[in-house]
Amino acid sequence: LILLVLAGARLFLEAGGTRHPPTALVVILDNSASSSRVVGEGRVLDQLKEVALAGLERAQPDDRVWVLPAGQPWLPAVPVGPEEARALVRDVGPSAAAGDLSASLRRARELLATADLPRKEVHLVSDLQASAFDDGDTPLHTGEEVVVWDPWTETSPPPNRGLTAVEVGGGLPPLMGQRTRITVEARASDSTEVPVRLLLDERIRAAGTVPPEGQASLLLPAPSSGWVQGRVEADPDAFRLDDVRHFAFQARPAPGLEVVGNPGPFVQEGIAVLREAGRLAPMGSSMSGLTVATAGEGLATLGEGRATLVLPPSDPAVIPALNRRLAAAGIPWRYGALQASGAVTLAGRLLPEPLEGVTASRWYGLELEGAPEAPPRTLARADGAPWAAEGQTSDGGRYLLLASPLDPASVSLPVSTRMVRFLDWASGAWAVSSGGPGETDAGGPLTAPRQATQVLRPDGTPEEVDGTRSLLSTDQVGVYAFLDADSAVVELQAVNVPARETLLASLPRSEWSTRLGGTATPVERLERWPDRVFRVRQGPELWLPLLLAALLLLGIESLVAAGGRGVRRTSPRSPAPSHGAS
Repeated sequence: LILLVLAGARLFLEAGGTRHPPTALVVILDNSASSSRVVGEGRVLDQLKEVALAGLERAQPDDRVWVLPAGQPWLPAVPVGPEEARALVRDVGPSAAAGDLSASLRRARELLATADLPRKEVHLVSDLQASAFDDGDTPLHTGEEVVVWDPWTETSPPPNRGLTAVEVGGGLPPLMGQRTRITVEARASDSTEVPVRLLLDERIRAAGTVPPEGQASLLLPAPSSGWVQGRVEADPDAFRLDDVRHFAFQARPAPGLEVVGNPGPFVQEGIAVLREAGRLAPMGSSMSGLTVATAGEGLATLGEGRATLVLPPSDPAVIPALNRRLAAAGIPWRYGALQASGAVTLAGRLLPEPLEGVTASRWYGLELEGAPEAPPRTLARADGAPWAAEGQTSDGGRYLLLASPLDPASVSLPVSTRMVRFLDWASGAWAVSSGGPGETDAGGPLTAPRQATQVLRPDGTPEEVDGTRSLLSTDQVGVYAFLDADSAVVELQAVNVPARETLLASLPRSEWSTRLGGTATPVERLERWPDRVFRVRQGPELWLPLLLAALLLLGIESLVAAGGRGVRRTSPRSPAPSHGAS
């Protein structure tokens, strides 16, 4: 009976067979931008997919597999069987985004924690770009087996020349009819100059050379009114994606600006600089633009087509009057008590570029009152509290509220060059929806403007804008066009390869213990990969020997029983009576 029960349990020996216990497997397939470079006759990604498929050939029906494309972290991960996993791997294409392998390994660990199978394993199939790993010293994995494809670390990084940044007009959108410059940054592993060309409407308009790890300026012809898009490109090499950088901006006339109240000397000086540079219309001009409302003065004129920047006063005693003006204008925000702390750097997913690196030391609390029909957005936060908030009133007026007065005791903005850039952004790019946000890294989210209902990807594929107003799947380089309901262009946004993707050096094995954990097993050759994955293998199952042993015992028992039936049992005889002699 014991042998029959053990045979039914299908026991096996752990040995070097082809079978393995049911395994929860995560395949991290690195399809980031660097995987599109050509090595020999094909792309790196094609080789990585071949490796991943070779490992999945050893998967069994009772395994559960997750496929994580490292260059598309926004894709959902669901457990599938081996056949579906192989189909997913075949469908993976190159992404222009950077691969965050540390984040992928953390995600793999979270997925494996939800599985209740006996074995758990990670297949890291990547070019192991060093820039794709965190700089932390804590191992990412402590228990799961991690099998790593690694023919890279013993070789020198391949030579590469790429463009790392492009900036139009020094960060200020060009004005209509004014010539401006485009600043280009490049990186060359062989320390040579990089020839570059500026193209508009597929025509070369300027050319130059960029020193390695340096910059160069190209003169941009004076644009007419409207949206302008173009690109800067270098000579192609094996890694083509980082040889091109796109840009887009809207050329606009100089906007008007009206100041109500006394915003302080720093704001006045910044406005004077912009007027002198021709970036603001002359005083008294009828050009629409921005109203700077100090302590809320001038909010009574807020209405459709008007944009107002609200600056709080330095004196907290004026706050009640400011809140009354906000309520009368239909703005749902209210200023609270003045808060002070050490210098706190402004942060936020929607943080405008001119506010990057700005610190705040004093700010008023900003709180929403009621439930506005058009939800406002927080553009910047100080220590988690709203610092800059925008919204729209019921009659169509737009507002931008700051939590700090623009003085050196409250915020670092007035004593930096970013003051002029902030006023230029507020009066132009924000107030009249012009300029564009500059370039964005592939893989990062794009925020859709309010009027947009759909977006055209660089390859021409349309996609509806959902309720989040964010586009997450930015895996193509080029210009994304946001359109309104009438298919008119609302905004163009340029997306480029992240600069760190130009660094092709692989992670040295001396750093594996802190980046991958101590269980990482390297594999350098494709033919060895199938034998190294699924680290715990099953030898032959023992049910047949156990069943044969049970049958043998049954046979022996039967023979013993049969032999027992042939033995006759007799009782001892009584001794015969003895007769005495007569």
